[in-house]
Amino acid sequence: MIKRILINNSPAFKLLELELFGGFNVFSGSSGSGKSVFMESLLAIFGIKDSNADLIEANITLDSVQIPPEIAPLLEEGDDEIVLSILRKDKVRYFLNHQSSSKKRLSELVSGFGKHISARGDEDLKPANLLRILDSFIALTNPSHAQILTECKEKFATLQETMRALDEILAKESQIATLREIAEFESKKIESIAPKEGEYEELLELKKTLSRQEKIAQEIANVREAIENLGCVDSFLGLVDEQCPMFFEGLSELEALLESKEQQLHSLEDINPESLLNRISDLSELLRKYGSVESALAHLASQKQKLAQYENMAFDKQELEKSKTRLQSELQSLAQALHNNRLESKAAFESELGAIMQELRLKELAIIIETKPLDSSGISACNLTLGSSAVATLSAGEYNRARLGLMCLDVSISPRAGLLVLDEIDANLSGEESEGVAKILKKLSASYQIFAISHQPHMPTLADRHYLVQKEGEFSSVRLLDTQGRIEEIARMISGAQVSKEALEFAKGVLAKNGIRV
Repeated sequence: MIKRILINNSPAFKLLELELFGGFNVFSGSSGSGKSVFMESLLAIFGIKDSNADLIEANITLDSVQIPPEIAPLLEEGDDEIVLSILRKDKVRYFLNHQSSSKKRLSELVSGFGKHISARGDEDLKPANLLRILDSFIALTNPSHAQILTECKEKFATLQETMRALDEILAKESQIATLREIAEFESKKIESIAPKEGEYEELLELKKTLSRQEKIAQEIANVREAIENLGCVDSFLGLVDEQCPMFFEGLSELEALLESKEQQLHSLEDINPESLLNRISDLSELLRKYGSVESALAHLASQKQKLAQYENMAFDKQELEKSKTRLQSELQSLAQALHNNRLESKAAFESELGAIMQELRLKELAIIIETKPLDSSGISACNLTLGSSAVATLSAGEYNRARLGLMCLDVSISPRAGLLVLDEIDANLSGEESEGVAKILKKLSASYQIFAISHQPHMPTLADRHYLVQKEGEFSSVRLLDTQGRIEEIARMISGAQVSKEALEFAKGVLAKNGIRV
């Protein structure tokens, strides 16, 4: 609820500070007095209109406000109200509790509880909102309907997520065949070579040995022949009575080396040089492509992992398709149950809402429930007609009165607190139509703090508070009327500038009838 509003230097008000109250608040005054300018300032706090003053400030109690989580840190413990401010100097700046904010943040905050009835672009009469209120109406007597609706919404969200995941797989599927072929080809190539770490270097050394095989064999024979001719060494050492152990140790090492090389040459006899060269060529190709045997083996492991993922993707696709089919079947059953409940409750809902529309002097109401493609609310589409007119063909006056009627039923089903601003809602209405609007607003004021401009006497006679907007020289003022002031202003609205005795008596009578002591 807005407790106070301050407007400084607007087109109509030099300085206005006004205490405001809950319930049904009506503003009246002669044309050009500044009523619309005041409402524009009020709507600027909503973020609906641009600021029309150098400063607009409003105090809003928290008991009727749902505070968004991102705004809660700005409040101090024990706060029972918030202060919204709009300062216009070189540029327009917005403040929440005197801390810099933005128009968007103010709009988001107030949109949770504030409503402006003026243009016909609102969502109130759209099928989705009608269906929401119908579902709330059904849930009053059939709690299982709300449970089915919740389950339907949850399953539909799951279905959408499933279909998104399936679409992603299908989008990749055309590429997967090519990717799988590449992975399989590269894996088979590396596996067919089966490289081992250090093998390439060993084979190169072996190739070098093969190329020198004959020369090595010849040199081994020469060395053995030389060793056989070393008997003179023993003779010499015996003759001089000396020993040379290092010489004979060296000969032993040389003998061992000769035997080793002879065995190696013997083993080379079984090697096919062509096969060796082919093996070296295969390994060389891997090294050129991957840099090392280690990298080739790592690539093999990576490709095998990809192949496993592709296989998993095929499995995932199969499972997602099963889930999609199951969810669609379950949703169809839930949607049909919801649709049946809605059809069964249509007549009662139509009667309840029709009585309110009749009070607003609107044409006979008809609720139309048809089927639509499945969504989170099921397969039902809910529309209304007034007489032979669909919502799209209603006049602005009919449209806004129908919105009020639907709001009245909605708040009676699901009580809530809020704030409602109306711009001359009874303009161009007949007396009966204006009276109907006033009665509905009086009902709504049990839940909403209502601010309304009126040029007809019906709303002021039912209002909890009546404010007079007057032009006083260059600027205007707003004054809360006492009972006598209300009588005089209502009489003026009835008879014009020249207030008649009959108009005064009528004003007294209608206020007394509505419970106001005169």
